[in-house]
Amino acid sequence: METVGTRIRKLRKERGFTLQALAGDSLTKGMLSLIENDKANPSMESLSYIAKRLDVDKNELLEEVSAKELQDVLDQAEKLNRLATNEVTEEFKGIIPLIEPYLEKLPKRYESARLYELYSRCLYYTKQGDWKPFLEKAGTLYEDLSLLSKVADIHLFKLTTIFAEHRYGDALEQLLESRAALQERGAVLDPLKKLDFDYFESILYSAVGQMDKATEVMNEAIAYSREKDIYYRTNDLYRIGSYQALLEGDIETKDHYIGKLRLFADFTDDTEIISFTELVEIHYFTTFSKQFDKALEAIDQLLGTISPNLHPFFYLEKGKALYGLGRLEDALHWFSQHVSWEFLHHPYDLSMNYEKDAYMALIYEQFGDHDLAVQHASIAKNNILPMPDLPYKTFILDVYEQITGSQKEDAANV
Repeated sequence: METVGTRIRKLRKERGFTLQALAGDSLTKGMLSLIENDKANPSMESLSYIAKRLDVDKNELLEEVSAKELQDVLDQAEKLNRLATNEVTEEFKGIIPLIEPYLEKLPKRYESARLYELYSRCLYYTKQGDWKPFLEKAGTLYEDLSLLSKVADIHLFKLTTIFAEHRYGDALEQLLESRAALQERGAVLDPLKKLDFDYFESILYSAVGQMDKATEVMNEAIAYSREKDIYYRTNDLYRIGSYQALLEGDIETKDHYIGKLRLFADFTDDTEIISFTELVEIHYFTTFSKQFDKALEAIDQLLGTISPNLHPFFYLEKGKALYGLGRLEDALHWFSQHVSWEFLHHPYDLSMNYEKDAYMALIYEQFGDHDLAVQHASIAKNNILPMPDLPYKTFILDVYEQITGSQKEDAANV
């Protein structure tokens, strides 16, 4: 990193000054040379004089990281951050060694706050250290700079980390406190940030089982997005609506939101949204209407065309469809292919995925491998117990009772 002397010399050359020209009448050429080579420290008076002649702020000369260098580092970090989507890439990990040398010398600027934020997020996702102090530094700097939209981003990130620990009630409490604190400060969130808060509030209410409140917030957010004529979070909100309606047995509302999602997918040309709408329909066939042939036909048509991110969900539904058709060996194969996506944290998604082990328990029991049946039934039960009372929980606990009950029956007969 640059010293004061190095920075002065660099700026002097960029502006085409000779040593004598920059020294002018107030400094000697020799003294300026000593300053540039870090063999003498300029007085505040000399520093102000040099800064004025270079047409920069005195503080820029004093800062251990120049504004340009800071911006260059931030540009590199943002580029690495953009390369990370739903996975921790090697490029994303490169944020840490890029920013680390600057951490102790960052000036009070927006770029510094953003670097602290990116560094903290990278530490969190790569599990390489204590990320919280750096997030606090970012938040404090944003506060000092009155960048309340960025302060809101810090609040949102904090609550997502709590959500990822499956502390749904704590996350909801954090969100409501954050909204209240921002409102008390008179912060007017821009429409996109408001929709972020609305979206998270809705999913958190659903996560703690307050379905009516979740639906109310969701509908308000959809109405707000229409009023503002913006489409941010629209597909996320429609997804919540379709899934909640499915769980509540409201097929008409489910179809309404699925129709909206299809229109939105056509409008945005987003194939992943289309895949999600089909997944909801398939899940309805396998779990609620028991139309296993219809589900299997839809899955086989889609599996070769969907995003790899969605493969595990379709593997699970294919296993359920095959089980429903009595094709147990084929079902076991597809259940074995299923691996839960590590970024799933909502109880709906988790509960749905936990069904896999319950189905495998039923298959192993029918194959006569009682020990494996008990093992998978126990895994499913232990996973589902902290989850809210949804149809998945009822199914898993019934399977556990069925499998372990048969174990007790066998023992009694002996």
